[in-house]
Amino acid sequence: PAAPLADSMTSHNPPPAATPLTDSRPMTSPTPAATPLEEKPAHGEEMLKKLLKREEDVIVKGKGDEFVQQYCKEVKIILQAANDNERLANFSKLQPPFLNNGTKSAKIVRFKTGFPGQSIFGEYTLGIFGGYKAALVQTEQGSDCRSLIEATIGLFSNVSFIIGVGVAYGISRDKTKLGDVLISDKIARLSNIKFEKGGSIYNRGQITKVKDQLRVHFCTANNRFMNKFACTEDASPRCSKAHVGCIISGNFLLDNTDIKSKLSENEREAIGGEMEGHILMDIMEKGDPCPFQAIIIKGVCDYGDGTKEKQWQLTAALAAVEYTHLRLELTEGTLFF
Repeated sequence: PAAPLADSMTSHNPPPAATPLTDSRPMTSPTPAATPLEEKPAHGEEMLKKLLKREEDVIVKGKGDEFVQQYCKEVKIILQAANDNERLANFSKLQPPFLNNGTKSAKIVRFKTGFPGQSIFGEYTLGIFGGYKAALVQTEQGSDCRSLIEATIGLFSNVSFIIGVGVAYGISRDKTKLGDVLISDKIARLSNIKFEKGGSIYNRGQITKVKDQLRVHFCTANNRFMNKFACTEDASPRCSKAHVGCIISGNFLLDNTDIKSKLSENEREAIGGEMEGHILMDIMEKGDPCPFQAIIIKGVCDYGDGTKEKQWQLTAALAAVEYTHLRLELTEGTLFF
C-alpha cells in the first residue's frame, strides 16, 4: 500500500457536482453499501457560485486572434478536465496569460475551435498555472476523450506534458479519505478486461509507468513542500493527504463493491481509479517521437462502492488542483523536456 506523500494538505470544501457520464455497461451495485461517509464538505453553493462568477470574467477571442495564435505556440502544459467540477477547479488557479515578447492579457483568455475533417470542437482557456503557460480543456469522460486530446496535441505544438487533474475513486477507506489526493507513478490500463466464469477479472491491458522527470517533480516529498502544505488555522477542520501509487484507469464508471474488490485484488498496488488516464498513456506511447509526457493527479470523491455523494467532486478536484499547482510552483520554471 502506498504511504501518504505529505503530512497534510489544505482541503477546500465546495459543492454539488456534475453527474458523471457512464458507458453502455455501468458497473453499479444493486444494493449500495450503507457505510456512512466520514464528513461533509464545509462549503457548498457559495463556493460554486464564486467559481462560476470568476469564470465569467474572461476575454473571449477567436482562434485567428494574433495573441491566441502566438500563445498556442508557447503553451507547455495541457490541463485536462472531464467534467464541470474539474474544469472549475482547474480554472480557479489560472492567472492572465502573457507572451514571451512581454505582451500581456488583462484577463484570462478563452477561445473555441473546430478541427478540419472532424466533428469535434474544443474550448480552451489560456492562462498561467503554477508559473507555466497552460491551456485548460474539458473533454468527454472515459475513452470518448481521445479525439479531442489528439486534436489538442496538434493545436498546441510545443506542449511538454498533459496533466489529468480532477477526481477519482479511492480503493480503500482505510488508506484514503475523501478529499485526499492520488498521484500516479503508474497507470494500470484496463482498456481490455476479461470477465471469467466464477467472477474472476483479468486485466489484459498494460501497466505504464510515469516518466522519471515527472515522477521526480510530482511523486517525491521534500521539506519545502510539506512545510508549505501544512494545515493552518483558517483551513478546513480536516486536511487532505497526498498518496503516490498505481491508479487504475478504464472506460467504465465503477460503482460496485464486488467488482472494485476484484479489480483491486488484480492490481494490489492500486490506490484508486478513474476513467481518462489510460487514453493519455495510450496516446503518449503511440507518439513517434512522443511529443509529451502525462501524469494523473486526482482527488478522492468516492470509493466506487455505491456510496457516491456528488458534493465531494468539487472539493476533491480543488484539492488535486492545489497539489498540482504547488508542485509546479516549486519547480520554478525548470520542468521542460
